[in-house]
Amino acid sequence: MTFYYPAKIKKKSDGNYRVDYFDLDQCYGEGPTEEEALADARANAIDWIQLELADTNDLPAVTHKDDIILDKDERFVEMMIIMPREGWDE
Repeated sequence: MTFYYPAKIKKKSDGNYRVDYFDLDQCYGEGPTEEEALADARANAIDWIQLELADTNDLPAVTHKDDIILDKDERFVEMMIIMPREGWDE
């Protein structure tokens, strides 16, 4: 199963990057590079979605890109979250 959720990426004052999802409450990723922050955000989204589905909660609706307002130091990213199949182990 694959999900697409919008997020924003920003370089923080300490030089690290942070990715925040608009629709996944308190789900984000951080890292010293954009790539590492995006990978961290993707891994955290997988955990977030698995917990919601395990609790039989509905997943949040996806905010449309046209409804998103970014600060000048933020960039929009469409995150593709590929859920592991049952029996998959890291």
